[in-house]
Amino acid sequence: MRPFAVFFLLCLCLGLLRPTFAQDTSPTSSEAEKLEFTATKIAVEIQAQVVAVQNETARAFNLLGLFEAIGFFVTIAAGVGGLLGVFQLFSARQDLQKVREELIEEAQQLRSRFDSEVERHEQELRQLETSLLEHAKSQAQITSQALLANAMLPQGERQYRAGDYVGTLNTYKRALELDPQNPVVHQRIGYVYTQKGDLEGAKKHYETAIEREQNFAPALAGLGFVYRRLGEQVDKALINTDGLSTSARTEKQIERDRLFNKAEGLLLQALTISPRLVDDDGESWWGVLGGLYKRRGQFGQALEAYKQVTEVTPESSYGYGNLALLYMKKNERDLMLKTYERVEKIAATEAAAEAGNFWGYADLTVARYALGKVAEARQALPMAISLAPLDSPYMLQGLLDTLCDLMPVVQDERRSGIEEAVQDISQTLAEREMSRRGVS
Repeated sequence: MRPFAVFFLLCLCLGLLRPTFAQDTSPTSSEAEKLEFTATKIAVEIQAQVVAVQNETARAFNLLGLFEAIGFFVTIAAGVGGLLGVFQLFSARQDLQKVREELIEEAQQLRSRFDSEVERHEQELRQLETSLLEHAKSQAQITSQALLANAMLPQGERQYRAGDYVGTLNTYKRALELDPQNPVVHQRIGYVYTQKGDLEGAKKHYETAIEREQNFAPALAGLGFVYRRLGEQVDKALINTDGLSTSARTEKQIERDRLFNKAEGLLLQALTISPRLVDDDGESWWGVLGGLYKRRGQFGQALEAYKQVTEVTPESSYGYGNLALLYMKKNERDLMLKTYERVEKIAATEAAAEAGNFWGYADLTVARYALGKVAEARQALPMAISLAPLDSPYMLQGLLDTLCDLMPVVQDERRSGIEEAVQDISQTLAEREMSRRGVS
């Protein structure tokens, strides 16, 4: 109950008590005044208290209002702060969402790149595997073909020794189809072409063999022989051609010397690599070098080269026959005849031991003419002519050149027999040349 209500009730009670006291007790005036004074005093005190209470209440209400206002502002501030916080939280959430989306996108990109790289590497591995398998298959096929090509070489050798140059070339060309990189096959084809007189074809195959195998001595020596033969062709043109101007003759001499020098360099290179090197006929390549020196008039060097031949192939008449010719050119007649006696023995053995040995019969023919055994020489000559391959004018031409060199140094009674042999060989060469050209 509020203070002013208490004060009002108290005053009402006093008013009611006053007649009661007057009627019942009839106090004296002094006592009544005292009681009234006391009541008034109490009422004043109560009023003062009521006023105090009202002041305190007002102050409390003021403070409460202030607090309510402060609370309101605090609430507003808190609301504003909350709103700001919410905005910041919302913004942060958006940022986080954006970052999350970016991370997800980046992760997807990384995954995509990773999958792409994995797929690319797998594809490369598949391609590598396929390539390796194909390479292995190809290598196996190449190896098989190379083995087959090498297995065909002995057949080509047998055909060559039988004088079947066409068959020999067919066999070697088939081997070349199986193994195009084989330097031995190229060298063998080059050798057959040389014997056939196809010097350009021989040159091409020898050069290819050397490209495949730089220090392949048989190809180097064969190419040297080709250059020697080319130089000899130019030399013959100088001898047999009349009416050449001085400048034209000089040019041909320079060309001949260039070819001979090239031949010498290649032959020396081959013989340095393999001093005991022999050709497909089993003869020492020192003989080809000796023939070059002999052609250039370097008889001392030619003599040393043919001595090397006799050391490499002592069972062959080839070296001794050329030594005898050199002794003849040096006017050492006795030594020449002694050497030709040795040539006759070795050549007779060669001819009897190997059927179809042209060089054996050729050397036997020359030795017998040199020794004055004309009748026996005439028996050997037809064999030599018949054994010379139809496709190889070189062999008979070599025999013809040797007999022409021998003719000036033999006695007159022997010379007529050699002249007849030269005529027979020349006629045979002419007939074969006409046959190759298709002239009847």
